[in-house]
Amino acid sequence: MYSPRKALFSSMMLVLYLGTAAVSNADPVVIEGPVVNPNNGHTYYLLSSDSWTASQSFALTLGGNLVTINDALENQWVVSTFGQTRFLWIGLNDAQIEGTFVWASGETPGYTNWADGEPNDLGGTEDYVNMFPLTFSTGTWNDCDNGAICQNIFGVVEVTPAAVPEPATMILLGTGIAGLAARVRKRRKRTA
Repeated sequence: MYSPRKALFSSMMLVLYLGTAAVSNADPVVIEGPVVNPNNGHTYYLLSSDSWTASQSFALTLGGNLVTINDALENQWVVSTFGQTRFLWIGLNDAQIEGTFVWASGETPGYTNWADGEPNDLGGTEDYVNMFPLTFSTGTWNDCDNGAICQNIFGVVEVTPAAVPEPATMILLGTGIAGLAARVRKRRKRTA
């Protein structure tokens, strides 16, 4: 038998379920930034918690990648700026070849800051790297799965400045263009 009360309750439950599903499947969003690192001039953003792959995909839309940590100074700046109490995704991963870590940016790995016993590929599914918060460690790294077990991890996006030519390069380019223009004018005078 039809009951307006039951219909209303069913409709409310459906809306609640669909709303929850929409929120849980949402893309990451920027929750902090842009913040410029004074040591390297790069711009950083903190993303809401999500999987490593979703965070990296969103980083690309910002014109960057999950952060590439090049040295201890940058590691300390990132954890101090964004990781006081948060676990952070960084751009390092071995998703393609187990044990061969690469940066999402394509830069060659050099500096690392693994926690004791890491990376360990626990369970055979840990291909993505996160940084421990300062409340837990000093910004050491851990390999993790893509968000099934390792949850509530926030992505840090790094956007490097566009390459700007040096003044000497601009002078050389200007001289070359002026020389080319003079040569073209000279040829035109000869043919006229």
